[in-house]
Amino acid sequence: MLIKYVGRPSPWKGKTLYNIACNLKNRGEGRVVIRWSFANRYPEKCFYRLTKVEPDTTDPEFMRGSAWGLRVFRGKVYPKETKIETGNRADWRLIPREEEEEFCKLTEKDVYKRPEPPPREMTLPPLLGALYKQHLENKGESVEGPITVSLRLRRTKERNSATDL
Repeated sequence: MLIKYVGRPSPWKGKTLYNIACNLKNRGEGRVVIRWSFANRYPEKCFYRLTKVEPDTTDPEFMRGSAWGLRVFRGKVYPKETKIETGNRADWRLIPREEEEEFCKLTEKDVYKRPEPPPREMTLPPLLGALYKQHLENKGESVEGPITVSLRLRRTKERNSATDL
């Protein structure tokens, strides 16, 4: 019999969190799991240390349930236990017990740093500054030193903000 698949292939490769937890002692309490898509998307570390997992026992494939854990997202450690909302996605990987300690150590490069905000002022390039000084002198105004222009920032639909003069 020929099987024909309809629709897009799933972007997730792996097992669900509940499927992993059901195969572990104490349902994975204290173990470290990662979402593979986060590991590929962010250079900083993202993982959960499981504190409680309750799989839905009526589901034979363990695709549903509830899970809680201590969250580390992009190197930021969240102090409170959080509910894991995406446990049903087949995107989870278990970190082996012998690699957990080394994996959970956070270094400088493992913590997200916000980019510096763009400057609010800038000096004009030399040629443009000379032309602007000449323009001001023709109007009768005198200017000393480099000319600075304040920048007006506006949000655009693109990812970064654009600057205007």
